[in-house]
Order: sequence, then C-alpha cells, then structure tokens
Amino acid sequence: MPTAILFVFKTKSAGIRLDVEWAEDAAWRRTHKEPYLSWSDFNKTHDHGWNRPFFTYILLVVCTAVLVASYGINGWRIEPLSVNPMIGPSAETLLKMGAKQTSLIVNQGEWYRLFSPMVLHAGLIHYFLNMT
Repeated sequence: MPTAILFVFKTKSAGIRLDVEWAEDAAWRRTHKEPYLSWSDFNKTHDHGWNRPFFTYILLVVCTAVLVASYGINGWRIEPLSVNPMIGPSAETLLKMGAKQTSLIVNQGEWYRLFSPMVLHAGLIHYFLNMT
C-alpha cells in the first residue's frame, strides 16, 4: 500500500511540475508576443537535448561502480545474512572504502569520510532501494 501511495504522489507531483512549467512558458510567450505551444509540442521540447537528468545518470554509474568495487575488495564474497542482512560486503570492507566512522573523522582527520558514504551501499538491498 505505501508503495502505491508513493507512486501516485510521484506521478502527480511530476504532472503538476510540468503544468507549472507549461504555464510559465505560456506567460513568457505572451509577454514576448510569441505563439503559444500546444501541450503535445511542449512535451516534445522536453524529450531531447540537454533536458535530461545527467547528474542522476552519473550518480547511478558512480554508485554502481562503488558497489562492484566493494564486492571486489571483499574478495567477491557476499557475507552471510547474519553478518550483513543487506546481501553485501563486510563492515570492515565498507570501512576500508570510507564508510562514516566519527572517531576516524575527528581523531585521524579523515575528512573524506564525510563524503564517501554518499555513494557507499551496504549491499544489494540497500542499493536497489536507493536507486529506484
């Protein structure tokens, strides 16, 4: 049930955002005495060119590469579910890769640990839930 609600919210909010963009485009065209675009023509202008989620694509590739690297550093082993219920590498491997540990940030000055956890995932479950 919550997934269905989330889906409806995402699709409705995306639709509202496009409606607002279409209205803003129409207002700009009215001010500059340009002809209006029909809804279908407006949608076509958003389907090509630089209007793509490039940052999202890059982030997806980086997160995937880091996940694969974490399995490689873990010796291509998946830890037992009793050790890592997320179907992934060990905690030691994640710490080697820069997982957040406050004592290492504060006492050892490993400031990169403030940023590296943003692309680390505890395992396949964590990865797929974040990437969908």
